[in-house]
Amino acid sequence: MDDNTIEIRDNDINVEEIMTKIRENIRRRQAAGELPPNPDSFIEPTSKKCSGEESNNSIKRDLTYINAYWDVQNYDYLISSHQPLIGKFLVKGRQIINGEVHRYIDFTISRQTEFNACLVRIITHALQRYTELNERQQELNERQQELNERQQELNKRQQALETEFPSFKSEVKENIDHRVNELFNQVELDICGRAWLAHVLEDRIQTKLTEKTTPPSAPVLKENANYFLFEERFRGSREEIRQRQLAFLPCFEKCSRVLDIGCGRGEFLEILRDHNIGGIGVDSDPDMVAFCRSRQLEVENSDAISYLETLEDKSLDGIFIDQVVEHLEPRYLIRLLALCHQKMKFGYTIVVETVNPLSFVSFVNFYVDMTHKRPVHPETLQYLLSATGFRECEKKFFSPVSEESRLNKITDIPNADDPSLKNIESYNHNIDLLNFVLFGAQDYAVIGKK
Repeated sequence: MDDNTIEIRDNDINVEEIMTKIRENIRRRQAAGELPPNPDSFIEPTSKKCSGEESNNSIKRDLTYINAYWDVQNYDYLISSHQPLIGKFLVKGRQIINGEVHRYIDFTISRQTEFNACLVRIITHALQRYTELNERQQELNERQQELNERQQELNKRQQALETEFPSFKSEVKENIDHRVNELFNQVELDICGRAWLAHVLEDRIQTKLTEKTTPPSAPVLKENANYFLFEERFRGSREEIRQRQLAFLPCFEKCSRVLDIGCGRGEFLEILRDHNIGGIGVDSDPDMVAFCRSRQLEVENSDAISYLETLEDKSLDGIFIDQVVEHLEPRYLIRLLALCHQKMKFGYTIVVETVNPLSFVSFVNFYVDMTHKRPVHPETLQYLLSATGFRECEKKFFSPVSEESRLNKITDIPNADDPSLKNIESYNHNIDLLNFVLFGAQDYAVIGKK
C-alpha cells in the first residue's frame, strides 16, 4: 500500500487516530523534502510588528507555502475495506457515491485550483518587480546624493568667483554681445551657424572666468573663429560647397569608413551621412570641430598626421582631402600622403582636390587666403601620389569659370571673304588659348587607388 494513503476502516472511526496519521504523514513528507517545514507556522498574527528583515523572511515563507499548497485537489484518496465478505460491495458502493459527489464538486475544485495557480503567479511576479524597483530606488537615491554634492561644490566655486570678480562677467558679456551683433550684420550665417557662434562665445566667457583673467581692452575673437567667417564670405556657402563635392560621391560608394582630412564645416561628411556611408572627419581648428559636432557629425580635433598615426594599418576604405594641400609644407605633404597609403585598404580610392594654378584667375585669387602656403601643380600632385604607392592616378578639373566672365570669340560674319574667315578662325583660336590660360577650371583633383 502507498505510504501516502490514509486507510479508513469500516468500524468506528477514531478521529484522534486519523489526525495522528495525518501528522505522521506530513512529517514524513517534510523529511523527504516534498513539503516545506512547519507549514502551520507560515500564518502569523497580523498585529505582530516585525523588523524589515523579519518581514522579508515572513514574505518568503508565505510565498513558499502558497507555492506548495495552491493545488487543492486530493490525488492520494483511496477507497478500500477490510471486511472479508461484504468488502467488495462496500467499496463499489462507496466508489459510486464518491463518483456522484465528484460530479458536483470537481468543477468547483478545478476552478479553485486554477484560480490559486493564477494568484500565485501574480504574487510571485509582483514580488520580483517590487525587488527590482526597490534596488532601482536605492541606485537613484545614491545618484541623487552624488548630484547634490556636486551642486554644492559648484555653488561654492561660483560664489568664490563672483566675490573675486564682481563686475568681470557683466563687462565681458556686454563686449561679446556687441561683437556678435557686428558679426551678424557683416556675415549672413544660417540659423545653425548663429547658434554655434553664440555657443562658442559663451564658452569663452566661462573659460575666462575659470582662468581668472582680466577682461580684454577690446572685444577680440581669436583667428580660428575669424577663419570660419572668412570661409563663409570667400569660399562660398555650405550649400554651394556641397553641390561641388557631390561630384566625388561615386568614388566612395559601398564604403563604410571614409576619412575626411581637413573637414572644415563638414559639408562632405553630411553628403556621406545622407547616402548611408560611414564617415569621420579630422580638423586642427577647434571652432570648425565644434561646429561639425553641433550638427551631429563625428569629427576629431587633431593634426592630420598625428591622427593617422593612431589608426591601424589598412583600417580605412576611403580618404577625401579637399582644399588642404595648398596649406601644407612639402615635407609635411609627402609624409601625409605616405600615411594615407599605409592606412588604406587595397583597392579603395583617395581623392585630393585643390586650387588649379594653371588658371590665372584662380592663381590671382590664391593669396586672398593668407593661410595658403603655395599652390601645387597638377603634375606634381599626380607624381607625389604615384611615388607614395597609389596607382591609376588621374587628374580631373572642376569649377569652370562662367562664359560671361571669359573672353568672347567672333561669330560668323555674313559675306566674309576667305582671308577674313581665316583671320576670324585664327583670332578665335587665340581666344581659346587665352581663355584656357586666364580662365581655366578653378580647381582640380587627383584621384588614385591603392
